[in-house]
Amino acid sequence: MNAFQAIQDAGSKHEHSIVIECEREADLVSDDLAPFVRFTVRDTGVGFNDANFDSFNTAFSEYKYERGGKGLGRIMWLVAFDRAEIDSVFVESDTSHPWRRTFTFDTAYDPDQAPPVAIDAGAPGTTVTLSGFKSPYREECPRAVEALAQRLIEHFILVLLRPDCPKIELRADGQRHSVNAIFRDYYQANASETMFSLSGADFTLHGFKITSPRANKHRLIYAANSRGVLTENLDDHIPNLSTKLIEDDGSQFVYLAIVQGQYLDQKVNNYRTDFDISGAESADADNVQLSLIPSETISKADIRTECVAAINEALSHYIQALNDAKIERIYRYVKDEAPQYKPLMRYKDNFINKIPPNVAKIDLEMALHRELHQREVEIKRESSKMITGAEKIEDYDAYRQRLSDFIERYSELGTAALAHHVMHRKIIIDFLEKAISINEKTGKYPLEQVVHNIIFPMRSTDRETLYSQQNLWIIDERLTFHTYIASDKQINTFEGIENDSARRPDIAIFDRKITFSEPVEDASPLNSVVVVEFKKPQRDDYSDEKNPILQVFDQINEIRAGLVLNDAGRPIRPANSMIPAFAYVICDITPKLDKVLKNSDATPTPDGLAYYGYHRNHQIYYEVIDYGKIVSDAKKRNRIFFERLSINSLN
Repeated sequence: MNAFQAIQDAGSKHEHSIVIECEREADLVSDDLAPFVRFTVRDTGVGFNDANFDSFNTAFSEYKYERGGKGLGRIMWLVAFDRAEIDSVFVESDTSHPWRRTFTFDTAYDPDQAPPVAIDAGAPGTTVTLSGFKSPYREECPRAVEALAQRLIEHFILVLLRPDCPKIELRADGQRHSVNAIFRDYYQANASETMFSLSGADFTLHGFKITSPRANKHRLIYAANSRGVLTENLDDHIPNLSTKLIEDDGSQFVYLAIVQGQYLDQKVNNYRTDFDISGAESADADNVQLSLIPSETISKADIRTECVAAINEALSHYIQALNDAKIERIYRYVKDEAPQYKPLMRYKDNFINKIPPNVAKIDLEMALHRELHQREVEIKRESSKMITGAEKIEDYDAYRQRLSDFIERYSELGTAALAHHVMHRKIIIDFLEKAISINEKTGKYPLEQVVHNIIFPMRSTDRETLYSQQNLWIIDERLTFHTYIASDKQINTFEGIENDSARRPDIAIFDRKITFSEPVEDASPLNSVVVVEFKKPQRDDYSDEKNPILQVFDQINEIRAGLVLNDAGRPIRPANSMIPAFAYVICDITPKLDKVLKNSDATPTPDGLAYYGYHRNHQIYYEVIDYGKIVSDAKKRNRIFFERLSINSLN
């Protein structure tokens, strides 16, 4: 930067140049590139004239303040190097002959030992040789010349953009590399520019598509006074930028964004390693009186947010292509391996940008799991608000729609959290209690239609009503399991029934009820009974006399007759002698049992693993189910839960 500014001061009387020579450490053993230990920078600028030399000898000099000078540059030389050797030719404005000034700047530097000497001839310019490269800077410095050129370009990219930028040449290993040519070939051809403002401060964002093979990271550089200060990897803020982007012609590139503005020029620290912004991420509230522009409320996070938005817009074509490929991959993964995430796909646009393009399968699983968990947290938060506000709701129909939407989202996420389930039931019970209470404003009780709609929407069937919209469990948990329900519909419209009746039952339910009736301590009458009988696996000594169905019938008839006692020794009395009864026999359907069941006129299921029938004399419906079918059906019903728990051994 000193060389460039010296050339600016010299004017454009002739073609200027900056040459950087890089010298490696002597290494006759290793096959790897030896580290650089010495750098020499030559320029054709005005040289170390008296004004420049006075500024050099002044701590915190303000000589170059308007151009971002902090007056500490030469002190930082000694942070990374043992010494700097300066050899400069200059011409003072009041003389016509050239002068030469040479000296060594190190910890023993004495400005009185560097007087100028008149010379006969010589073109103005300065040579600065930095020797004794220190650790850890030497180890961190790139060893490949191409990588060093890339670092140089990115640090001074705003200088290279200027029309008055001189020729810059990098020399190493006997070769010459034009920095300007590298910049033109890999950077400038794809340059773009975006402007934005924050709190009255203007910023400029330059974007570059870098096609250099060595460039592999998309980055955002915060610059001050035409120099890069801080660099951030863009994939930390835009996960889609974790890999190179692909042009339509198949070529690849990485994106480099440079943001600059007066605010950043003002806030850069003296060492140009960071910005004096409070907390780096938040606004600086301590130095309001020092600001020359009305932008002290700006944080680095604010600047980054604007930059990220602009970068997303500039790269939208490429990002959309990445997202399309990711969505296709996620669809396949969900379909083939993780069906529990299927409900997320309708919200894919909300999270697809968070997933990197080349994400590993385990990381994809984690990303989808986090997204599912986040939606569950949001639903839990919403459920709390609904419970809190339930007492203030007067319009049940409006709430029912809101509740329906909520339960649909809740159900599709596949959550089985008891708290959510209890929350839903609490709201419905509260509404039911309100529906059967007198209205304080009108002094009247609500019509039965209000209660009807809470239990099951009127003028509908279960073909039109979501499972989450019906609350038959309020009447009886068993009613939840059904084949067909018609609510407030004419009988002649019922599916599967031929009938001309125009009667309109409130709720008609068609199905068998599969529920255990448990004994109660007060010996209340039973209105249904279910008996399940288990038989020894692979037992095959059945006969017509040892018919397991008849054995279960005997048990049911004993219950009907009130001959069974509960744990307290009290009889369990039925409601009548022919209450509805259901019998299940769980066993292995061996050859002899198969013969017995056929002799009993039992009907086989299509898969041959179960028999069923209705015994008219006993008025009992029965099923005989093979152990294999019980296990198979249980696996099918619970497959999704096994997968969520990764119990793959239970396939």
